[in-house]
Amino acid sequence: MKKSAYRALLIFWVFLYCNVLAQEQLIPLGYNVLLFDVKEQSHTRSALSLPFLDDFSYEGVLPNPEWWINSGAFVNTTFAVDPISIGVATLDGLNGNGIPYDTLSFNFGSIGAADTLSSMAILLAALSPADSVYFSFFFQPGGLGDEPNPESFNVSNYGVAFGDSLVLEFKDIVGSWHHIWSHDGAPMQAFEQVLVPVIDTAFFHDDFQFRFRNYASLIGNYDSWHLDYIKMNSGRNINDTLITDVAIQSYPSSILKNYEAMPWRQFQDFQTTEKASEHFLTIKNNFNVIKNTSYYFESFEAVTSTPIFTSPVQGQNIDANDTATLAFPDFEIPAFNNDSVVITTRYIIGATGDNNTRNDTVDRDQVFSNYLAYDDGSAEATYRLLGSPASLALEFHVNQPDTLRGIAIHYATTDEDISQNLFSLVVWSALNDEDTLYRDDFLKPLYSNTINGFVLYRFGRPVVVTDTFFIGWQQTSLASDVKIDVGYDLNDNASDHLFYNINDGWFPSSFTGAVMMRAVLGEAIPFGVGVQDPVGEKNALVIYPNPVYDKLNIQYAGDEKYEFKILDYSGRTVLSPLQTTTIPVVTLPSGLYFLKATNQESGLSSIHKFIKQ
Repeated sequence: MKKSAYRALLIFWVFLYCNVLAQEQLIPLGYNVLLFDVKEQSHTRSALSLPFLDDFSYEGVLPNPEWWINSGAFVNTTFAVDPISIGVATLDGLNGNGIPYDTLSFNFGSIGAADTLSSMAILLAALSPADSVYFSFFFQPGGLGDEPNPESFNVSNYGVAFGDSLVLEFKDIVGSWHHIWSHDGAPMQAFEQVLVPVIDTAFFHDDFQFRFRNYASLIGNYDSWHLDYIKMNSGRNINDTLITDVAIQSYPSSILKNYEAMPWRQFQDFQTTEKASEHFLTIKNNFNVIKNTSYYFESFEAVTSTPIFTSPVQGQNIDANDTATLAFPDFEIPAFNNDSVVITTRYIIGATGDNNTRNDTVDRDQVFSNYLAYDDGSAEATYRLLGSPASLALEFHVNQPDTLRGIAIHYATTDEDISQNLFSLVVWSALNDEDTLYRDDFLKPLYSNTINGFVLYRFGRPVVVTDTFFIGWQQTSLASDVKIDVGYDLNDNASDHLFYNINDGWFPSSFTGAVMMRAVLGEAIPFGVGVQDPVGEKNALVIYPNPVYDKLNIQYAGDEKYEFKILDYSGRTVLSPLQTTTIPVVTLPSGLYFLKATNQESGLSSIHKFIKQ
């Protein structure tokens, strides 16, 4: 589900204004930053005995190294839809470091073998076909990721004679791998179970292994396959498809109503408006009968280990092969004097006859730090704003006056390098040029090869915010194909707070999710932290509108006196000297210009870029 205009995943609107193209796009991830700093653990090569069971319901982004030899599979709780239990292993077009296998061609026709997930050796020599050994697993194509293409699509579009398939293989006694099962690329569907008998005597040896492989476009996070509940044991039969497990299915919801993260000082005295009235946990009854399931949660402050609240144990009947969303009440959180507070909520479920307790407990950490965030820190897609002029704004609110110190952005690494694309960071009190609180020009995206993947832009001066404010950027360039790519969280929704402007007014975003851009508040950020330490003179002065047609307005605080010059793209002065805060520019030809502002007392100068329409 990609490639030719990204098909169903790419929904866009094209607006033409003065022959300039701009659009809002949602595209698959090119890289996976959650794997950038991850190192595969060494393999001890300890042989395993039956039964084998892994439902990937553990912390971390890699399969358990005691059970697996991994090459590219990614354990996560965010990409699958309606899994059997919390956590799946995902195979796609990225290697074990989250980087495309092919970083050179940028060609969707670069399709080939990608990830491999192999078991450790399993001791089968003492068994035989008479022991009725069966291997089973659940799989899902696509999920919230990119859907793998079938063979017919790849043949027709790329001349490739195979699809983006998922393959299962067994290793025989001489070390050769045998094809056991495969599935061609397909649209997203519910998880499907596969049950395979092990009947060939060549597989009954003490170095038996099984492995999953996938074929994918090798240039990014394409053609996703998700695996869950892999099980192998003797004494099974063709009808042994029952999963005797009531499992936590997904990550719990936030205890916050408006944000995924916020500063403690903005929360502590405002719990009534900031706490969600309920928080939720989804569980799945995989039995074929109704199961009465007990559940409760406990909370504590993780930094100090201070207990906060334990809910009463409750019970609920859950229908066979059905899911249930459990509602938990909110709870009062006491005062803490720490700068950073982490409230852990631990959810525990239980059911009689449940044979897998690993997926019966899950923790969620609610972080209170120095930033406001709508995203959960995990990108499932890339948000792209294409064109110039084009602007993006994300709305926030504070409960009491605070100081905005910077903006943190998660840039998505895609098939194009955007690190040389100039943009301006902007803060508004309302979405009008005259309500600009801060502007910093001539900035560039910076890729961060860290697990959280956020880049901090430190402001050159503090910006006081008192209620609602907006942070974002403006793309201003003579080129029409300028783009900024940022991470997009598909598991949270802040679309009501995201707006874009293509020089024809502000429009709400049409995508469901959360752009990964955060407002950093509170104490001053030390020098040397963040992308840059800009000079204050530049940020004390704001120009608007930008782009401009007739009059360029200049705004600055205090009684400072400035002299202004306007220079064209080559650096030639076209208007000078100027001391007014409203400059007529209607006679200038359309194009890129610079305003040079010189403080007459300090002698410091700053340069501000603008577009004349």
